[in-house]
Amino acid sequence: MARDLDLQRIRKDYKVTQQRLAELTKYPQSFISQIENARVPAPEAFLTALQQVLGITDIEPYFVPTPEEKAVHDAQSEVDARISEQQSTINRLLDMLDRRDERIKELEAEVSRCHSILLKQLEK
Repeated sequence: MARDLDLQRIRKDYKVTQQRLAELTKYPQSFISQIENARVPAPEAFLTALQQVLGITDIEPYFVPTPEEKAVHDAQSEVDARISEQQSTINRLLDMLDRRDERIKELEAEVSRCHSILLKQLEK
């Protein structure tokens, strides 16, 4: 099954009209319109001509994702979002541990100070 080409996006990105694209690729404007409206798939020869005249090095991003590709992308986005949430939670917990460790050091210093005061008072 051929994937649809988002030809309108290409034209907008490269700032060309259907008519100008027809002139550049030597394909009829009506044919370009049919590709753009997903009435016919873009043949390889057209894709090659399109890449050559516009200087497109990677045309893959201009294809409309299939339902399967979209499902995989959506699932990956959901996984990425969950990982990001978990990383945020881990970072918050690590910050809490750091603050706890700092507080323990403060309390240990206070205990040591109090202990010194008590020892001095006992010596008297």
